Amino acid sequence: MRFILTLALSLLFSACESIPSASRSPGLHTIPTGSIVKLNRALTIPAQRVRIGVQYGEVIAGVYTGEPYCQFEVNTISETATTLPAGEYRITRVLQYEDPYFSHLPRSKRRVASASEAAAWATQAMSPDSHWTYTTVFRLESRLHPDIRQLVCGSTFPSGYEARHITIREFEILAGDVMTLQVAGK
Repeated sequence: MRFILTLALSLLFSACESIPSASRSPGLHTIPTGSIVKLNRALTIPAQRVRIGVQYGEVIAGVYTGEPYCQFEVNTISETATTLPAGEYRITRVLQYEDPYFSHLPRSKRRVASASEAAAWATQAMSPDSHWTYTTVFRLESRLHPDIRQLVCGSTFPSGYEARHITIREFEILAGDVMTLQVAGK
């Protein structure tokens, strides 16, 4: 019996060491307040919308959440298109969110969410359709566009094992030449 327990524990510990290398890179949530998000070109938010996305180095109206993305958000829904001018937007606050369990129940439109990660892991085995969404939110301010609210960056993962905040390197790839980060103190 001890042999089986020892074998099981050694397999468990070896599995923990094989975490994907991207998760060891600095997460985007480690960017300090006072840092700058620099838009390298103006972005246009369509009328009746409050956000515009950046993904794969392109500006897009709707992002695919299964890959790293960012979305600029403003406070006001406008009757006409809103332009975010190129320039600097200062990060005033950094928030991070982990939605540990999300599922569409089979043959149902109902959604189920758990309040804890432990409950999510326990119920994940019962659901073939589970997702973990991790987002980093930068609250922004700028004289260029006082109505700016925030930049939301994240990704959705098919399992808890893979779920993590996007890395700074992933941000650089998704941003392309649309925007850059100027980290405070560097």
